[in-house]
Amino acid sequence: MMAKNWKDEISTPALIVDYEKLKKNIDTMANFAKEHNVFLRPHIKTHKCPKIGKMQLEAGANGICVARVGEAEVFADNGFDDILIANEVIVPSQIQRVMELSKRCLLRVCVDSEKNIIDLNRIAKKNEVNLEVLINLDVGMGREGYEPGEPTLKLAKKIAEMQNLTLVGLQAYEGHLTPMMNLEQKKTQTEECMKKAVDTRVLLNNNGFDIDYISTSGSGTYSYAAKVKGITEIQPGTYPLSDHHLSRVSPEFEIAATVLGTISNQTGKKLFTVDAGLKAVPTGDGKPEFKECPKCKIRVMSEEHTQFKAIGAKFKIGQKIELIPAHICITVNLYDFLTVIKGREKVERWEVSARGKNY
Repeated sequence: MMAKNWKDEISTPALIVDYEKLKKNIDTMANFAKEHNVFLRPHIKTHKCPKIGKMQLEAGANGICVARVGEAEVFADNGFDDILIANEVIVPSQIQRVMELSKRCLLRVCVDSEKNIIDLNRIAKKNEVNLEVLINLDVGMGREGYEPGEPTLKLAKKIAEMQNLTLVGLQAYEGHLTPMMNLEQKKTQTEECMKKAVDTRVLLNNNGFDIDYISTSGSGTYSYAAKVKGITEIQPGTYPLSDHHLSRVSPEFEIAATVLGTISNQTGKKLFTVDAGLKAVPTGDGKPEFKECPKCKIRVMSEEHTQFKAIGAKFKIGQKIELIPAHICITVNLYDFLTVIKGREKVERWEVSARGKNY
């Protein structure tokens, strides 16, 4: 006999995914990419789950991108054959793993320094591999990337000297604009960032290169970047699951992932403790919100518990409640599996296979 509520079947804390919302979010992004004639390369650093990645490919994605070599290995092991590492790979032992992966699938990496180019070429030559690379541009975020324009042309010429490297494109990420709430300002600044990438490609092609590929943008700015003439691909990550932050800037994506907890104690008239603390829902980018009671106020979060004040709702010991993470990416990385829900039924567990593959 089925339980009255899917929550009754689940031990807590648990990471819950609503299948219908997940599917809707995936289809929304895929349809947008098709309508605007850009390739879609989802960033799997958010969900780290091959089953979700396969749903994205089935909806129309042309490949995936990852943050780390370890993630690329997991997804290659699960049959993914078109992978972009959207970061620089610097450590020699990791570069060696890149070369081994390159023999199994189409694998590209980003570069933004001469030293890295030399190291990649040396190890590629040793492994008899020709590695495709993208120059990572700094279009305003300031975290990594090479200066657009003439400096990038100089770096491109250096790559052209390398026997075992092939320059195939540019990457330009404008993630610093994601939290911006002034949409007109966000649109203008995103277009300015994209123009730097497109102008740099024109400069390279005017100097003997033949590059079409520009990969860019995340879930908070994709709708502006994709409409800039010359951008060929977007690589959003958060949209399948969404979170509190993304729901504010891209409300077209529904919150599909929550952390389920159980009320374990009542410490005052309106004071309660839930068994989902920092190990279940981290606060690096803000505290979670309560799905059932958005007015509830968190007092203290410790490793195993969250103490909160109930406002506008009644709770009892043993009751299960859902928390909405501020940032879903770092939340997913704490879990071995996702508990997938359809309607009022617990469907199955999906392994978070790339969890912890931060190397």
